[in-house]
Amino acid sequence: MTTMPYITIDAGARASDSVRRWAQKTPHEPALLDGSQCLTYADLEGRIGQAARFLAEQGVQAGDRVLIVAENDLVAPLVMFGAQALDAWPCIVNARVAAAEMEALRVVVEPRLVIVAPTPSREAAVFAERIGAVRVETDVLGGISLASISGPEPEPVLADAERQTALVLFTSGTTGLPKAVMLSHAALISIGAALADVRKVRPGGRYDGGAPLSHVMGICTLMSVLTGGASLSFTGRVDVPDVVRRIADGSLTHLSFVPTVYARILDHIRSAGIDVSRSRLEYISSGGAPLDPTLKAEIERLFRVRLVNGYGMTECCPIARTRPDRDYVHDSIGYAEPGAEIRIVREDGKDAAPAEIGELWARALGVMQGYYRNPKATAEALREGGWMATGDLATSAEDGEIRIVGRKKEMIIRSGFNVYPAEVEAALNRHPGVLQSAALGVKQPDGDEEVVAFVQPREDVTVSEDELIRHMRSEVAPYKIPSRLFIRAALPLGSTGKILKRQLLDELLAG
Repeated sequence: MTTMPYITIDAGARASDSVRRWAQKTPHEPALLDGSQCLTYADLEGRIGQAARFLAEQGVQAGDRVLIVAENDLVAPLVMFGAQALDAWPCIVNARVAAAEMEALRVVVEPRLVIVAPTPSREAAVFAERIGAVRVETDVLGGISLASISGPEPEPVLADAERQTALVLFTSGTTGLPKAVMLSHAALISIGAALADVRKVRPGGRYDGGAPLSHVMGICTLMSVLTGGASLSFTGRVDVPDVVRRIADGSLTHLSFVPTVYARILDHIRSAGIDVSRSRLEYISSGGAPLDPTLKAEIERLFRVRLVNGYGMTECCPIARTRPDRDYVHDSIGYAEPGAEIRIVREDGKDAAPAEIGELWARALGVMQGYYRNPKATAEALREGGWMATGDLATSAEDGEIRIVGRKKEMIIRSGFNVYPAEVEAALNRHPGVLQSAALGVKQPDGDEEVVAFVQPREDVTVSEDELIRHMRSEVAPYKIPSRLFIRAALPLGSTGKILKRQLLDELLAG
């Protein structure tokens, strides 16, 4: 069976096959690290078997859903692979989301079993109490909270790796209830193979991704590391001083973060005067948001290695990547990944001409099977021919380079003009005193929209609203300049380091 010409996958393949392969080739090499714990590939294979037996003892059968509430630790991957060994469906939720959202997601997937990993999250504790989860000590997972639920019907088991669901992730839910994205074994294997190739992941590599496994960036990192036979360090949340320490002492070779985390890394190195000349970084990548060219250049000068910007989404990944041998403007996502195809589609359904704005459609190796129990949303996203309508607005150059100009649903219409938040944010971030920013559209009583921006200054730097407005006048057209600008010591961040715009908008409307 072949998903695409680029990668061939056997019908009976499973996502954990790479663990078994490296357990045979390099059994004593480190695979996953969490604090003082280090699992070699042999350890990891054994623990996955233990986790599968534990889940079976709790009554989990093929086709059952297992809801995993965790941060970045060993519980999530062990339960994920253990559930897959039973042909059950692991569904991973970040322990930091609101307890009410956890409950809503539980209702969506109707799990047979809920596992809450050890976490300081108050929201996870509240959720565990609401569902009657019981604290238990286990040999394989340590102390966890457990809730068995009777009644849910199992899903059919399919031998075909392209059709059997291996993982359920939830969309970020910027609008409405998050949707449950079903990813097959073939999708996970393809993601791992493609990214291990482009990221040059190899045995002996030391990886820190920061993104939790509840997010597709975290899954991309996990699958690429295990495919390439390298090791991955887990941290509950991105600990910038710790990441910088490990960069400085040469113990990390690969990084994958959202741009805001790179900005924090750069800020910490500067403010603390840390020497990173002994860095052994070989490959560093960014994703999840537009990459500011100034930040990109500063990171590259500091670490003496190119910062590559990747593009993908929970439903379809990887899609595109910049090439390490050239520079780009801030909104470029480079070119289609090997095994991926891209179209820019106008409102009338026709392909856009070069430089013409349209919606980005993609076909990629890691495309979802659909949204669980949501055929309407699935039909809106997956189009005829296997194309995924991403919701991102983009343009293409003659040579195939793609630039993202905004989200269809986030585009601001001000006095009849289209304003793309990414462009406003890039202009604000070009000010030397700005660490990061977020631009939003706010509806007005007359139907028009107002451009509002939130700015976080760099550490120990003071900037004023007037100064930033003057800066913007030299950067963008007058209708793109924010009519209101708020300076905050810190902006709210999600689990991967992305700015939580929905929270900012809710605060603004409530105030």
